[in-house]
Amino acid sequence: MRIDIWSDLTCPWCYITKRTFELALSSSGRSDVHVVLHPYQIDGERPAEPTPMLEWLAGKYGPDRAARMNKEVTAAGPRHGIAFRNESGFAANSLDAHRLLRWAGLSHGRPVQSRLEELLFAACFTESADISDHEELLRRVERAGLDRERAGRLLASDEGVAEVRAEVRRAREFGIGAVPRFDFGGAQRVEGPQEDPAVFLRVLRPVSSATRGEES
Repeated sequence: MRIDIWSDLTCPWCYITKRTFELALSSSGRSDVHVVLHPYQIDGERPAEPTPMLEWLAGKYGPDRAARMNKEVTAAGPRHGIAFRNESGFAANSLDAHRLLRWAGLSHGRPVQSRLEELLFAACFTESADISDHEELLRRVERAGLDRERAGRLLASDEGVAEVRAEVRRAREFGIGAVPRFDFGGAQRVEGPQEDPAVFLRVLRPVSSATRGEES
């Protein structure tokens, strides 16, 4: 089964839903899953410069709604092993981080890409790091076990820029206006924040032999 995922590293619910999905996948018993991660940028390539996260949210949604959103996600985080620290975090352009994820997936496969993705989410939401800063990105590359020198050359070039931008544009043309989004083999879809692995297990778990016997 091919699973296409659209996600943005600046989306806290994408971080939570990633963990929910991977928990479901690990307990599903499936060995035939091919995950393809697609970049998405909720705010495009804004802000142009890193901005305190709660300040950015207040400017976008208004102070009251931004405070409610932060409260909700901060409360949800511990249920998934995530200690959100948005009050000291930054909103930043995720283009270069998505370029690194694309490279990791193409050169090393999904397990390594997922490890780097996890580190980048943590950088943004629990470590108060600027994920548009190349040195911060390279630290996570090293921690993921990837080649820092190769990643540095990528970041110093335009490698992957056009491809990531094109994928984001295609996603919008495809009608994707919010993330996370999971498409399962082009037949079933899960959209929006998910905290319950059962949502994914209903799609992932193979029909049991007992059920097949009842249906035959």
